[in-house]
Amino acid sequence: MDFTSFIQLLLSGLLLGGIYAMVAVGLALCFGVLGLLNLAHGGFLVLAGFTFQAIYEFWPSGILPGFVVVPLVFAVLGWLTFRCLLQASIKRSSDDFLIPVLLITLGLAFILEEGTLTLWDSSMAGLMSQFGTIRLGQIYLPGSRLFVFTLMLAISAALQVWLSRTDSGRRLRALSQDPTGATLVGISLTRVTGVAFAMATGLAAMAGLFYVTLFTVSPHLGLPLTLKALFLVVISGSGSLTRPLAGGLALGTLETMLATPFGAHWANLLSVALLLAFLCWRPQGLFVRKAGTVRHET
Repeated sequence: MDFTSFIQLLLSGLLLGGIYAMVAVGLALCFGVLGLLNLAHGGFLVLAGFTFQAIYEFWPSGILPGFVVVPLVFAVLGWLTFRCLLQASIKRSSDDFLIPVLLITLGLAFILEEGTLTLWDSSMAGLMSQFGTIRLGQIYLPGSRLFVFTLMLAISAALQVWLSRTDSGRRLRALSQDPTGATLVGISLTRVTGVAFAMATGLAAMAGLFYVTLFTVSPHLGLPLTLKALFLVVISGSGSLTRPLAGGLALGTLETMLATPFGAHWANLLSVALLLAFLCWRPQGLFVRKAGTVRHET
């Protein structure tokens, strides 16, 4: 493999890893921070990808507005999902809402998958590059890849600013560190969780737009992506949003590098096998809080 091919392969891995990272960070917002596991997370990604392709086919010049409108619409859809399906279960089950939420979101995942199959059959969604090709020395890069990579960096920076500089972000961090104390000072658990769920769904939708721009999306992709993101969140440890980001980049790069000698299907199988082996070896995750200490990382 020459240097040019290696750089192109590395960039492809980082882009795939960036998509994994966005899915994992969205899941970490709900599960790793608040303990709310959404198994329909990947289903929203797939539906957003197919929706974006439909918008492009109907309105080819609307690809850039679609990157703004679709995630916002799905964020609202995520908030409605929380209010209509999950909020009552959380209130009724008090602190033990993991199983009810797990079952509800699992059912929702199947509904999203079957709905996507009904609307688009079993076809694959994928967009041709609309941004031309950029030459950097001897390296030719599709403009869509640089566009997506730039957007990924901007979204990551905006997420960090939201968590550290806004009132809703501070409430989320306070609730993750000390739920009882946060509730005592007037922070609403259901309101903050609803905002986090909407934000996570919007991130999943944005990841779906990135995925359909760079690769092809299958209606059956939702649950496998959710499981990979869940592995990354568990390995990274609870309370952290930067570790799943780094883990997603590493996983995407690993899969891309393995795909060259073994093929895409074997690379996917080997990456999942490595994640499972790691969890068998260290089920508590790579980073664990010590008893009596509170540590949060953003």
